[in-house]
This record gives sequence, structure tokens and C-alpha cells, in this order.
Amino acid sequence: MRQRSLDELRVNGRGRYLPLRAGLTHVIEEGQDDQAAILLVHGATVPAWEFDRLIPHLRAAGWRTIRFDLFGHGLSDRPAVRYDFSFFLEQALEVMDGITSHRPLTLLGHSFGAALAAAMASQRPERIERLVLVAPLLDFMANSFWGQVFALPGIGGLMMRRVGLPVLERRRARRYQAIGAEDLTTRFVSEARAPGYADALASMFANRTLGQQSEHYQRLQSGTHEIFVVAGSADRVVPLRDVTKVRSLLPMHEYRQIENAEHNLLLTHPALVTSVLSTPHAGTR
Repeated sequence: MRQRSLDELRVNGRGRYLPLRAGLTHVIEEGQDDQAAILLVHGATVPAWEFDRLIPHLRAAGWRTIRFDLFGHGLSDRPAVRYDFSFFLEQALEVMDGITSHRPLTLLGHSFGAALAAAMASQRPERIERLVLVAPLLDFMANSFWGQVFALPGIGGLMMRRVGLPVLERRRARRYQAIGAEDLTTRFVSEARAPGYADALASMFANRTLGQQSEHYQRLQSGTHEIFVVAGSADRVVPLRDVTKVRSLLPMHEYRQIENAEHNLLLTHPALVTSVLSTPHAGTR
């Protein structure tokens, strides 16, 4: 597949580009301003189109949806900077601060996005009414051999380009083929091979951005948010033992386990994830 530039990829992109301090952020909004709004925060490696199968269910349930690509991902800029947690948090807060809403937001984060969502709720508690943590990442660096390799000084970036990306592309191809979504493989590969993506991922590993996230969940203890946790029983990226540890750090919350669901449960079980949001009140641990 020919390597395409980010500008070429943006030609057919939907949504708009929000100018932030570190660059342009790709944002897609659907719905009316007077509807209850939900802000969706994706995880590492796959951009906001991971929510594409979830959006129709949320819209049918009456939600106004807002999703965006983190820097280095999808159609957002890929600046040559340090991709640490604070960098992504600043971007996410800028996006949230730019949302006009007549009521507090619901915030849904998947995987690494769940840790970001937790930190966002701690930083802007007055903006968030409800928090949904889907497959909440605890410590990918501890669980992954390759995470340790890509973090090695001097060779991590080279290993990411020569080994990491090809492996990631093959894994995504297998996962998407298994759920009848082969078109997503083409989309992922074209965006991943555009300049800047491999460097952004390498920087994330070098800075241990996907490392221990406990503090972000623990800070929610002092909040008053309604919190939901959703996990897949067959998730090997964020296994149930990690979800259990995350839950132990949280205040009172609602928990939903989706049987046989893997890490890509947003694509495979969108209706069940949406149904969690119809639960009126949290109240169990």
C-alpha cells in the first residue's frame, strides 16, 4: 500500500479540525446542542473511528456524540513532541473546554482513553456528570513484552518502525477479519503508515505513557461522579485481574461484564455498551 500523507488522508475525512496549542485536532460531532452530550475518548493505537459502530446506538438512544483523534492518531496532527500522559490530557481538556453544552457531560473512555477520562473528570469535575470506563487500562507496560522493548533508549523508535508496526498491522487484520470488518484493516494501515504515527507510538512507549495509571482512578475517590465500569471477559489486553484492581481504586460504581467480549468490544458489542448508559444510578461495587 502506497504511503499517503496526512493531508491526503484528510481529503475524505468527516468532521472539523479544531486548532489547539499543539496542533489541529480532528473532531466529529453528531446531534443537537440541546441533547445530552457524550464525549468519547479512544485508546492507544486506534483513533476515534473505533467508536463508529457505537455511534448509531448512542444516537438512537438520544445522545449527542462528540469524538476526536488524539494527537499522533487518525487525522489529528502528529507533532514532533514528547507524547506523555500530560500531553494527551492537555489536548483532551482543550477539546472538552471547547464543547458547548447546557448540562454536564457524560465522558466515555476506552482502554488508555479510560485513564485519560478519569484524569479529565478529576481536573474538570464541574463539567462531568457521568463517567464510563470501558476496559480501563491499568499498566500495559507491565503486561507487554513488546512494551518493554519499545521503551528501550536509542532503539525503541527503530524497533517500532521495523517490527512494531508490521506486527500491529497483522494483529489488527486478524481481529477485524474475525468480526467481518476487513475494511477497517485498510483504514488502519493507511493511517498508521502516514508520517508521524510510528514516532508518536515510540514516544509513548519511551515515556511510559501506557504505564501505571492507578493514580488517575484513585483521584476519583473525592469526586461525586456517577461511574460505570464495563469489561469483556475475554479481554487479553486489559484482563479481568486488572479491571478488578482498577475497581478497587474507585468509589461506588456500577459494573457490567460482557461475556466472551475481547478488547474491541466497542466494535463487537455496541448495543450492550450503550445499554449501560440507560442505567439511572450507580450503586454497587
